[in-house]
Amino acid sequence: MKIYQPMMGVGAASKENSFRVIDDAGIEIGLGGLTYRLLKKVYEERPLLIDMVMNAHPIARDMLLGALLARAESIKEEMKDVPARITTSCALDDHERHDFFLQMGFDDYNGLELFALKVPDLSDNRHNYPPIGTSIVDVDLKTRKRREEFLLRMVSLGAEEHADEWLTSKMRGVVFIAKAVYYGSDFAGGIVVVGDEREATLDFVGVETRWRGKGVASSLIDESLLQLGRQGVPYLVARAERRNNRAMKVFRKCGFDWIRTEELLLGKDI
Repeated sequence: MKIYQPMMGVGAASKENSFRVIDDAGIEIGLGGLTYRLLKKVYEERPLLIDMVMNAHPIARDMLLGALLARAESIKEEMKDVPARITTSCALDDHERHDFFLQMGFDDYNGLELFALKVPDLSDNRHNYPPIGTSIVDVDLKTRKRREEFLLRMVSLGAEEHADEWLTSKMRGVVFIAKAVYYGSDFAGGIVVVGDEREATLDFVGVETRWRGKGVASSLIDESLLQLGRQGVPYLVARAERRNNRAMKVFRKCGFDWIRTEELLLGKDI
């Protein structure tokens, strides 16, 4: 067997963070890659989140995982030894993958959780309001610069990275909500909801550190529910990692029902 770094990356991973394994006949029997984000505002204790994609024949697993873990340690060093956690997704019924990673020192405490909320009539029964002195506004996304600035702000609060083209396409949809809470010119938090007439998805809600615990996120969700109610959208769904305690608490406060664990996120602290 031979392991090497390819000329092109695996999936979203760059080539220096990717590996492929071939057998003696030159047939590919494994591939994997790493992407990473520094989320200081989301996971204070272990802010460097390294996501690992890895698929391999059983005979190539140990070699490929060893290379990926070594590269993860290098990434951590490059980021000045910021405490890190490496995770990889696992389907609930993939017992072979689950058992392999647990044998390699990973845990299965985390998962991607799905929540749903029937859009209520909040016209006369709103529960969550923004902090005193703040206001909720529709985000101005008229120019590319403003859209990119908003996306970067959301990424800093833990959102997935999206290109301006993604946001532009979502803005044309039946359901598109982008709101923010401001205290004067001070940004406190923001929300993005997308979808259609059957169902909306809470794509992201995030709050700046100094405004947490003051009702910013729940007020943004209630404000979005008001708009969804006016549009006749019956359901709002949301997803969060199990270890994101703040998101789980906000969803419970706003009346979301837990539906299921969609996948396990096997993890290892490094």
